[in-house]
Amino acid sequence: MANNLQCLSAFLVTLLLAGSVGHALDNYKEFRRDRWDFELGTNYFYSEANYETFGEGSTSLSSGNHYQLLDVDFATRYMPSRTWSVFGSGTFSSAQSKNSVATRTNTSFSNITGGFDFLAYDGWAQLVPEFGILIPLQQVDPAGDDALNSEGVVELWGRLTAQKDFGTARFYGWLGLDYRADGRSSLMPWGAGLQFKADAFRIGGEVIGSQSITDDKDTNTQYIRNAYLQNVNAGSYKFYSVNPSSIDTLFYATWMVNNNWALQINGGATVAGENSAAGYHAGALVRYSFDMAEGYRQQDYPLYNTPPSTSGAPAGKSNMYNRSDSEMSSSNTRQFREATDDGVDQSQFKPRPTKKKKKPSVNIQEQLDKTEFDVELKRGGN
Repeated sequence: MANNLQCLSAFLVTLLLAGSVGHALDNYKEFRRDRWDFELGTNYFYSEANYETFGEGSTSLSSGNHYQLLDVDFATRYMPSRTWSVFGSGTFSSAQSKNSVATRTNTSFSNITGGFDFLAYDGWAQLVPEFGILIPLQQVDPAGDDALNSEGVVELWGRLTAQKDFGTARFYGWLGLDYRADGRSSLMPWGAGLQFKADAFRIGGEVIGSQSITDDKDTNTQYIRNAYLQNVNAGSYKFYSVNPSSIDTLFYATWMVNNNWALQINGGATVAGENSAAGYHAGALVRYSFDMAEGYRQQDYPLYNTPPSTSGAPAGKSNMYNRSDSEMSSSNTRQFREATDDGVDQSQFKPRPTKKKKKPSVNIQEQLDKTEFDVELKRGGN
């Protein structure tokens, strides 16, 4: 336990020095009692085009403009039981946009999130509901001149994940609802993934999407929003666009270094959308998993997977009893030996032999003669 606490302290110090807060938790949900996961990750996004209308491909930004975003994420998830968990995360974001006039940047802590999930059903598949909230640390300023590094509004979301472990492969998918404040359109996030396991490696891919299901408050005045984005974001629709929808991909490879550490690299690209940015992304993360009960949890079996004892002794009694409180095992009692390895000459405690007294010898003939004499005396007296 002490060693784990030292590792945990060192890891937290590293995170604080890195100045990172964010989220990069797996979409396939695992529940391991008393497990505490920490993730430190980074993701880079680059775009030179937008999706204007769904199904019509992307349109390049004018005059060679581009937009790029670097997120540094920190996430943590604690599982107090095998059926539910709580999580929290945050993001440190650095954005840059470049057009023919200027290059604009914006670096700040952009948002924090928190929530919980739980295992609602465990049968032919597992069903895991999830609920969370995102709180922005920086809002969009329509009169500002900095590049945007987040949506800048409160978001409340819920989603349901269905997942199945087939041994060497895992399949999972989710569908949800994301309510966005400040009159933004609400989104329906969805996704599906497939993961393969090979020894210490996990290789997988996901298709991720979101669809606007309500209208933005500025739907009828979208040109005002677009003019603002042209100025601060080089025309990119990465954030603050009206009624956005998108389809993205993610491919990843994870190396399970040991029971505590894991490393991952990932990447992907957008494939379709509407009022959203078109681009590619790449990232990496390191995860440390801390077992809160390590050193205190009673093992189900002794070390080296030795099966439990099948002795017939009643609970709390010695093995000299054989399947009964009243019946003593004769084989066990014959094998009983007193421990005498104490360095003392045990011969001094052995009983000394005693001499047997000799029985006095008796002459049988003398006994007969005496008896006959006594008889004659009695006759003479008569």
